[in-house]
Amino acid sequence: MVSILDLLSSQVPKARQPYLPRSYDLLGSIAIVDIKPEVRKYSKKIAQAILELHKPVRTVLQKASAMHGTYRVRKLKWLAGEKTTETAYKEHGVNMRLDVAKTYFSVRLSNERLRIAERVKPGENVLVFFAGVGPFALVIAKKQPRCSVIGIELNPHATRYFKENVLLNKLQNCTAVKGDVKRLARKYKGWAHRILMPLPKGAEDFLDAAFLAAKHGCVVHFYQFAKAEDPFGDAKEKILAAAKRNKCNVKILNEKTVRPYAPKIVQVCVDFKKIRVPTLR
Repeated sequence: MVSILDLLSSQVPKARQPYLPRSYDLLGSIAIVDIKPEVRKYSKKIAQAILELHKPVRTVLQKASAMHGTYRVRKLKWLAGEKTTETAYKEHGVNMRLDVAKTYFSVRLSNERLRIAERVKPGENVLVFFAGVGPFALVIAKKQPRCSVIGIELNPHATRYFKENVLLNKLQNCTAVKGDVKRLARKYKGWAHRILMPLPKGAEDFLDAAFLAAKHGCVVHFYQFAKAEDPFGDAKEKILAAAKRNKCNVKILNEKTVRPYAPKIVQVCVDFKKIRVPTLR
């Protein structure tokens, strides 16, 4: 299979070739690439190589910052092709539209979205915190049409795309709600059979909201960045502390490393069940 290195071997000095990107994110017609400082002067050539390698790609963007701000978006620099940040993307039979400069989206969570969707049972009420343009909620609603899915998202741009994506996929069992999770959790008190918390940094601040919205027996999927040498210890401590505050018990169901994120840092998911504390008589 032809690679960027194959296309640029005669254009980039041999000493610089180890710094060429080996991977990048493909979202429909857009490719997003992280280019190391050692080969920044060859950014345009790298972008042209990506366009040649992937014919569906019509736009190449470069990561120009880390994720930042309340909405977890990053700055992007146009390198080649059409000057746009809007794209259409398809995953597990679900069509989605989004703007990669205005909304958070990770193609690297595709397998995780399918894992959760395959665990949802008919009749469940599913609440998705930090829903973004709806990837978790949409895949769940598509795979399990006999459940009810509500996704809560603060970013107005993401919420708009989420609502469009619900209509695009003709889903009758999925609703996009704009607002703050902590405030809206009261509205859904005791409603959810399953709650997703796909915010890998800071999700612990919303555990109380999850316990409030959860029925007894509710399964919660809690995500977090963690040190690779002890990926689950900190997450479980936070879950147990929140359970104590909310006067209930939990049962840890599953611990999963979702993906590597940075050197010695991984994204993990801890699945747990809320259990009613027995009443003493």
